[in-house]
Amino acid sequence: MKAWLAIFLAWTALQAAPAAAARSWHEMRAAQGQHERGDRGGQRQRGADRPERFERQERPQRLSDEERRGLHRDLDKARREIYRPRRER
Repeated sequence: MKAWLAIFLAWTALQAAPAAAARSWHEMRAAQGQHERGDRGGQRQRGADRPERFERQERPQRLSDEERRGLHRDLDKARREIYRPRRER
């Protein structure tokens, strides 16, 4: 048991040495290759051919009230068929 404690303490001391050498948390993160939140070097650049903001294309036409009612009627019928209760055997 004492041997395991000695090994653990030696391992902890070896792991703590690099952390103690760093002056601040920011230096430790920089040493690990992690960047600060605002420092993003790999941000994608906007293409020259792409518009600044996505523009939605207009719909060719909307459904009339009668077409919309027919669509909902068909959807309701399909739901009733799909979720119909099973008969007992």
